[in-house]
Amino acid sequence: MHHSEDDMDNIRGQEVVAVDCEMVEGDLSQELCARVCLVDEDENIIFHTYGLPQTPVVDYRYEITGITEENLQDAMPLNEVRERIQQILYSVEPIRRVIVGHNF
Repeated sequence: MHHSEDDMDNIRGQEVVAVDCEMVEGDLSQELCARVCLVDEDENIIFHTYGLPQTPVVDYRYEITGITEENLQDAMPLNEVRERIQQILYSVEPIRRVIVGHNF
């Protein structure tokens, strides 16, 4: 995607937050979020937690995710993870944020 110089000017000066989610596999090859990390533009970790998927995990994909069954035993339910992220991103002072997500 190509951005104009005006688009880039709108981004400059705003807070940038990167969101990374690690996915495990559920029934029927369903992708399930099991870990979430928010990082600011200076690479400081804002929030990091494991999230307990609502359906059973059939493959932790440890080689890719580094997640084990033990990591999820006391994990926060995903609906609570979502609420915490919303509080972090939207409940502080009104500021425009650029939220960056990625997957490969």
